[in-house]
Amino acid sequence: MASTDPYVKVLDIEQTLADLNQTMDQLRQERDDLEIALTTAVEHGDAIEAQLEMANRQLQKEVRERRAIEAQLRQLVATISQKSRDLEVVLQTITEHSDQMDLHWLDRYRESEDIARKDPLTGLANRRLLDEAMTQEWARARRQRGWLAMIMCDVDHFKSFNDLHGHQAGDVCLRRIADTFRQELHRQTDLIARYGGEEFVLLLPDTDEVGAQRVAESIQKAFERAALPHENSPFGRITLSIGAAAMIPDQDDEGALFAEVDRRLYLAKQQGRNLIVASA
Repeated sequence: MASTDPYVKVLDIEQTLADLNQTMDQLRQERDDLEIALTTAVEHGDAIEAQLEMANRQLQKEVRERRAIEAQLRQLVATISQKSRDLEVVLQTITEHSDQMDLHWLDRYRESEDIARKDPLTGLANRRLLDEAMTQEWARARRQRGWLAMIMCDVDHFKSFNDLHGHQAGDVCLRRIADTFRQELHRQTDLIARYGGEEFVLLLPDTDEVGAQRVAESIQKAFERAALPHENSPFGRITLSIGAAAMIPDQDDEGALFAEVDRRLYLAKQQGRNLIVASA
């Protein structure tokens, strides 16, 4: 049952007014906070919008760059794949034809090595091949305590032949001289080399001084039979000055045999040419 006391009613009204005032104060505070928040948002809205726009542009740029990189990578992968397929074809071809290719290149290598050791004018061995053969034969003769002989020949008055007929005719004459040498040596182990312009060297394994002299005499007779004309020579034909020597190697220096043969060749030329010096 409701109270009818006037005093009580006054107290209820005052309490109600107090509650209303408190509520009003809270609302005013919330209003003030909201106004501050709205003011801050307005003040910073432009900056936030600018930052968002910049971030958006950066994101779009990164997307474009990533797409470009992806396109490049796809192109690179496609190129590598094509090259890989091409390489597989090449490898397959090499594998299928390796035997023929090996033989081809081996033939080319042998041909180049042969050319490098041949005198281009006469087709005889050149000085490089002579030096290699000399080293090998000297070492072999030393091991076996066997003989090794050498003959050095110089074409007499060949400068005057070139002066009279010209160098082209001189080259033809040198080829005919080389052919004459070839006809006189029959052992596969013997080597004929063009040592210089008109100098020729014969290397004769397993040959002593007597055998070297016989070979030298055989060569001299062969040139007598060939009778290659030489109008500027006192002999009227191509002749040779010859030095011959043989040794049983007892040292490492094969130059000793070269030196002795060269000394004997000098004596043959000094004594009138068209001679053989085959002894000390």
